[in-house]
Amino acid sequence: MNIKAIEDEGRSPFLIVTVDANAGNSGKTPDYTVLMYGHLDKQPYGSGWDTPPAEPVIREDGKLYGRGSSDDGFAFFTAILAIKACQATGCSHPKCVITIEGSEEGEIFDLEHYMSKYKSDLGTPNLVICLDAAAYTDTTMTLTSSLRGYYDFDLTASVLSNNIHSGMAGGVAPMPLPILTNLLQRVQDFKTQDMK
Repeated sequence: MNIKAIEDEGRSPFLIVTVDANAGNSGKTPDYTVLMYGHLDKQPYGSGWDTPPAEPVIREDGKLYGRGSSDDGFAFFTAILAIKACQATGCSHPKCVITIEGSEEGEIFDLEHYMSKYKSDLGTPNLVICLDAAAYTDTTMTLTSSLRGYYDFDLTASVLSNNIHSGMAGGVAPMPLPILTNLLQRVQDFKTQDMK
């Protein structure tokens, strides 16, 4: 395992951890790369903490307490434990690159800087896993797919030349909502969520 802790001037900290591929019991080393990404949801702390928010504390009940431990504070630990689980059970695993950024959500500029400047350390991943979802309970594994990425557009349906109250005019005026719904269903099947 290679650990590269970086903090470029004027930037938040960034961590790149590289774990080489492991052949495991199969004797064959996978020839692809998995990039695992996480960030630290640690601020602002807010009030009401009875343990230090930035220090993980394991209580008598065996559970971990600390700011972000059930949101994105778990990302690094989850990535390492997944790799360790493969190794402990003799399973092969690909080359894994773990990236952890010190910026908060919405502060993408430091992430873009590091991903661009240290691209050679990241390689060309075949799969990217974003470890960024809340753990709703401590007994249920939470899996979110397709969290990142979206379409952003404005859609307008004009049915009349001026505004009118529903009881003020006669005749048939089409309703904009069903028109918009029909248009959107041409792009995505609402039942299966498949894109057309």
